[in-house]
Amino acid sequence: MGYKRWMFSFLIMFAAIRKLLAEDKACEFPNIENGRIALYYYSFKNYYFPMKKGEKLTYTCLAGYSAETGSQNGRVNCTNEGWTPVPKCYKKCVQPTLDNGVFADIKLSYDIWENLKYSCHSGYQTPEGKRDASIQCLQDGWSVQPQCMEATKEPLGTCLAPDLLYGHYHTVQRVFSVNDKLKYECLDGYVTAGGNTTEEVLCQIQGWSLVPKCTKLECSSPNPVEHGKVYPKKSIYEEGDVIQIICLEGYTLRGSELIQCYYFGWDPEFPICEERRNKCPPPPQPPNTKLLTNLRTYRQGDVIHYQCERSFQLNGTREIRCENGKWTSPPKCIDVGRALTTEDYRTVETGGNCNSPPVVKNSITVNDIGQLASYSPGSLVEYACRPLHIMKGSSTVHCIHGTWTEPPTCLEPCLAREEIAGNYNLEMKWKLEEEWYFMHGDFIEFVCKPGYVLPSLVSESKLLVQCNDGQLRYPQCISKGLSANCGPPPSIENGVVMGSLTENYEDGSTIQYSCNEYHVLQGSITVFCSRSQWTTPPVCIEPCTLSQEEMAKNNLLLRWSFDNRPYFLHGEFVEFVCKAYHSTGPLSNSPSEFRVQCQNGQLFYPQCIRNQR
Repeated sequence: MGYKRWMFSFLIMFAAIRKLLAEDKACEFPNIENGRIALYYYSFKNYYFPMKKGEKLTYTCLAGYSAETGSQNGRVNCTNEGWTPVPKCYKKCVQPTLDNGVFADIKLSYDIWENLKYSCHSGYQTPEGKRDASIQCLQDGWSVQPQCMEATKEPLGTCLAPDLLYGHYHTVQRVFSVNDKLKYECLDGYVTAGGNTTEEVLCQIQGWSLVPKCTKLECSSPNPVEHGKVYPKKSIYEEGDVIQIICLEGYTLRGSELIQCYYFGWDPEFPICEERRNKCPPPPQPPNTKLLTNLRTYRQGDVIHYQCERSFQLNGTREIRCENGKWTSPPKCIDVGRALTTEDYRTVETGGNCNSPPVVKNSITVNDIGQLASYSPGSLVEYACRPLHIMKGSSTVHCIHGTWTEPPTCLEPCLAREEIAGNYNLEMKWKLEEEWYFMHGDFIEFVCKPGYVLPSLVSESKLLVQCNDGQLRYPQCISKGLSANCGPPPSIENGVVMGSLTENYEDGSTIQYSCNEYHVLQGSITVFCSRSQWTTPPVCIEPCTLSQEEMAKNNLLLRWSFDNRPYFLHGEFVEFVCKAYHSTGPLSNSPSEFRVQCQNGQLFYPQCIRNQR
């Protein structure tokens, strides 16, 4: 009774702490285009993020940009919905040109929402027939172009057709008079300023009735999922956005967990959250044990593995199983520093000795006295990474059942050198002496060399590069005067480019891909040429091959005759049953394990064993 009462209290406390942590840690590291937060946040990202609800964060916009308030600095709060308001930096407006008039003040740039007043010289007036007027700096630039015209003439002007990405005009004319009309069309997946595929705009005295532009098609906000929630939650979803459906505690997902926004809407269909039966609570964690398996939810048949803390030896089985909503008995860890009792010797699992411990690259062993021929059960070896390397995983390995537990990894630092950056037409923003090492997770900031820019579809945030296990992914800056045309489009594995190929594509060109038979296309079917760079091509995911050999080895048959086919597409299900005189055995697999989903070309085969006579 005492143990049950203790276990019940432990589970209540564990659930409360877990809920508290889930509620408090709501805001991830913000990636602010054209803005930065304090440098120490980048160096110790994993320590500070995610931040708790109620915490505040200050960010600074780069030169030439301002926060929504108009200030160089912005301040956001962590709420249940994430950062509020969303941290953004807007490009400042530069002073426009004005003939036959004068501005009220003289500045090089103006913050967002700032107004600029101007007055026309004697004998001149604004397009509205007034002497004075004002314009406002908006997110896309000035509200209108200031003009001063002769007062004796009819107010006439001209409109210039802006550069149009992801669309084309129905004429080669670029300059239009007042009352002229301009028709343009957007590519699939993009809409005009009025929300259509094709739009006709009118040149007015103050400019276009609607400035021509093609923007990504948006998907409608997803309907609420009963007993579930949608992540991330946004006011606008564009083509290519992916959302995740997360079911509430006590419910399980039926359908696809990930839904993507396409030009035709959301796909695949939204799943439903069903009430879960036979779900286990979080696993118990006896003193001096470590959980080697962590799951978000624990279902029937799930297995959890344990290992002991340093200087403790495992007593009992190293794994427990979720059965009918309850866990099988967990092990305990015995202090090897004390004398073992007769009961300890009787119950501790010997399982066999281990060979030499695994070799971990860029590490040394701390407590290993030398390479022994074999190690007794319960032995442990501790690792330490070499300078500038960061350890991932547990620092110790244990000998259990003749096998070592999973060893750690020592993540390598990155070497940043000016000559390497120069190959990509880059310079380091902060000058260093010759070369410098950055640890895994650190950020290095670059700028394009004078006379070079990033391709038009590449965000400025790509100049902030993170060290990832010794690898730096440098962005490529291109010459301002370089031809904007693209070479042949990138090839993809298990897929082809539709139509004929050429050696040269004009800026704004598009091509489409198709996958080989039985392969599933993931990503956008269309890629664009922009400033000599192709946008990211899609991926063709392999099908699964049904193996008769694996079925025979695991004593399996197909449940449905229509599943007797060589290939299954990624995401499809196949159901198995046991052969005659065979069953799932005492450690029964859950029924769901016999309904297997094809994932990236891999099928998991459950196992059936022959019945005992």
